[in-house]
Amino acid sequence: MHNTLKMVSFLLFFPVSINTQAEQLSGIDQLTEQQDIGCSTELRNLADSTLKQNPYRILGYNEQAKDIHLFNALAVTSHRDRDSHVSFYAVKNPNGSCDTSITESYVLQTTCNDARNEAFSKWDLKGKLNERTMVLTSKRIIGKEAFLTSQFTTLCLVTTRQVINN
Repeated sequence: MHNTLKMVSFLLFFPVSINTQAEQLSGIDQLTEQQDIGCSTELRNLADSTLKQNPYRILGYNEQAKDIHLFNALAVTSHRDRDSHVSFYAVKNPNGSCDTSITESYVLQTTCNDARNEAFSKWDLKGKLNERTMVLTSKRIIGKEAFLTSQFTTLCLVTTRQVINN
């Protein structure tokens, strides 16, 4: 019985070690190195400010590795109360610098009106895309928008988008 408990304990903690190692091997730095479009600094800064210390896994899109003009990668990141999808984009602009964009989507277990009043109270209402989707703009972060879409009357699908033109 005691050996069984040790084995169960080992199995419960072993996957955490594998995930941590895999996260390090699949990070934004490695992807920017593989898809060398010269935007690694901008993408690293964007990832650091968005993902912070939250665990994540990331997958890049590089169907044609020799001919990449647009960097695109999707991460799944875990927050303490939810998971979210985060998409990173970067492209060299005509000036030779990089324009980047980040989009994050997640579901809140509250109505969008409550989310608007609580989490997005300091954002300006820009308008509505349709009857269920309101568009907000951040007062603090230039170029950041939020799209709140009511789902099943009790949930709110939130997508934030930030475009950074350099």
